[in-house]
Amino acid sequence: MPRIPHNLLRLLARPVRSAALPAPAHVAPAAPAAPAVAARVTSLSPARAFLAQSRPQVATTPSAMLASLSPSLSGMQQLRFRTFGTEYQPSQRVRKRRHGFLSRLRTKNGRRILQRRLKKGRRHLSH
Repeated sequence: MPRIPHNLLRLLARPVRSAALPAPAHVAPAAPAAPAVAARVTSLSPARAFLAQSRPQVATTPSAMLASLSPSLSGMQQLRFRTFGTEYQPSQRVRKRRHGFLSRLRTKNGRRILQRRLKKGRRHLSH
């Protein structure tokens, strides 16, 4: 199940109006349902056509799932890898302080890193 953004959770948490309750005055009445089509033209065999009609439609994409939950969310697309600012601002000073040779020598684990890299034959042991 995909993660739903927090601003949509409030929309999804709203109670669903049942048919027994009257609609508020500011809501337009629903349009009448379209008449059902008597015969459907299909290239499937009769048995497969029956199975295809009897199977419920399940939303598989996140945007389709949101649309099935609320019609107002049908145009919303899933956002991925959105950046909320500047993550990486390179600085030579910070890089050398964190990963430099002298900082590796200062700690026991840092010296282990240097020994491993020296044993492996790395050309550069650290920054």
